[in-house]
Amino acid sequence: MPAGFWLLIALGMPVVGAVTVAGIYLNKEVIVAAAWVAFSIAASVLFEPVVGVVTMAGVFLLAAYPTVLQDLGFLTINNLLGIVLAVTLLSYVLRSRDLTFLTTRQSLMLLLIGGILILSTVHASVLFPNMQPSQSLGVKGKALDRTADMMHDFWARLIFLTFVFAFVRRRRDVTALFVVYVLVLFLAVPSALVNWWQGTLSHGFRAEASLTAGSNANRLAMICLMEVGCIWCWLRERPTPRRWALALPGIVGAFVVVLASGSRSGLLGCGVLAVLMQTSPRRFRAAPVHVALAVVAGIIAVATIVPPDAWVRMTTFSSSDASTETSLAARGAASSLALREDTIAIGVRMIRDHPFLGIGLGNYREVSRQIYLDQFFRPPHNSVIWAASEGGLFNLAAYVVLFAMTWRDLRRLLQLAPRDGRVMYIAVALRIVFLLYCYFALLADLLLNPITYVLIGVIVTLRRYLEGVAPAASRTPVLAAA
Repeated sequence: MPAGFWLLIALGMPVVGAVTVAGIYLNKEVIVAAAWVAFSIAASVLFEPVVGVVTMAGVFLLAAYPTVLQDLGFLTINNLLGIVLAVTLLSYVLRSRDLTFLTTRQSLMLLLIGGILILSTVHASVLFPNMQPSQSLGVKGKALDRTADMMHDFWARLIFLTFVFAFVRRRRDVTALFVVYVLVLFLAVPSALVNWWQGTLSHGFRAEASLTAGSNANRLAMICLMEVGCIWCWLRERPTPRRWALALPGIVGAFVVVLASGSRSGLLGCGVLAVLMQTSPRRFRAAPVHVALAVVAGIIAVATIVPPDAWVRMTTFSSSDASTETSLAARGAASSLALREDTIAIGVRMIRDHPFLGIGLGNYREVSRQIYLDQFFRPPHNSVIWAASEGGLFNLAAYVVLFAMTWRDLRRLLQLAPRDGRVMYIAVALRIVFLLYCYFALLADLLLNPITYVLIGVIVTLRRYLEGVAPAASRTPVLAAA
C-alpha cells in the first residue's frame, strides 16, 4: 500500500476509539460493534482486495430478492466495500498504470447495454408524457415503476464486475469466488426445508426460501438444480467416502426442494440438468445406477412427502382448462399459464410498437396497465421479452452478443482446464450452471440478477488464469499430436 494509506489508518484509529467510547456511553453497543466489524473488513480489504470482492458477491447473492441487507439506506455493506475497493483500485492503477480490466469484452458490451438503457429511459418520457406513477398496486405495496431501482442495480453490479476483473487473478481467487457462489446460493435449500417443516409455504403448498432468490418458487427450483450440478462435479472430482457423506445430503435435499416447489420450469429443468450432466466429460457423468436411484427417489418423494398440490401444479401445462379443473392447484396452474400468455402477448405488442429503444427500463408494468390497458399488468417473466420491450431490439441483440462471448470463453476454458486439474471440476460445473441459467432465462427475467454478473466474472477470470498457465509438456510426439 502507498505510505498515505498507513497515515490514514494511523489517524483513523483514534477516531474509531472515540466513536467506541461515545457509542458505549450512549448505549449504542450494536452500532459500535458494527463499526468495528466494518473497520476490520475495510482493513482486510486494503491488504487483500479479493476478500472484499467475494464478500460483495455473497451479499449481492443474498440480496437478489429484498432482505434486511437492502434496508440500511446508503450505508449498506456493499456500498462500504465498494468505497474501499475503489480506493484500492485507484492506488493499484496509479502504481501499475494497468487498465486492462476495463477493456474486457464483457465490460465493454455491458457499457453499451447501459448506454442503450439510458437512451431508452430518456426516450420513454417523450413516448408517454402523461403516464403517472401508480399507487399501492404492486406486490406488498411496491411501486410498479422500477426504473430507479433497476438502473441502480445495473450500474452497481457492473462496478462489482469491474472489481472482479481487476482483483480476481490467481487460482485461489477464482476458487474462492466460485465457492462463495455455491455456498451462498445453497442457503436457499435448508431455508426452504425449514420453512416446509414449519408449514410456511407459498400459496399453502409450494416450497419457498427466506434467503437469496429462493423466495420465488421458480427461482428456488433453478438454484436447487444449479446446486445439484455443482455439488455433483465436486464429488466426481474425487469421490472419496468423506465427499459422498457431505455431498449426498445436499444433492438429495436440493432435489426434493425442486419437487416441492411446484415449478413447471423446475420439472423440465431436471431433464435439462440430466442431459448436461451426461454430456459432460466422462468422469463427471452419472452412472446408470445413479440415474435409476434418482428416479426411484423422486417417485418415492412425490408419493410420500411432496405436497400433492405442488405436484399437480408442476405437471399442469395447459392453460385452456383454467375454469374446468376440479383441483384448486390445477386451476391456479392453468390460470398462471393463461396470465403468462397474456403477458407475452402484451410484450410482443410493445416490441412491435417500439422496436428500437423500447418503452424504458423498469416501465413494463406501468405501460402494460396505463397504455395497453392490461388488467393483470404482470412482470414479463421472460428475459427475451424484457430485453426487447424495455430496451428495444438493439438491447436484445447486445445481450445475445454478451452471452455468446461468455459461452465462447467457457468453451475455451474447458479446453484449457487440463492445464490445472484442480479447477477441472469448476470448469465442468460452470458449463452446467451457465446453460441451465440460459434455459431459465427463457422463462424468467434474469438478466439483471446478480447471478448473471457472478457467472460472467468467474468464467472470464478462470479463462484468464488458465491462459497464463503453461501447458504440460507431452512425453512423446504422438501424444503431442493427439
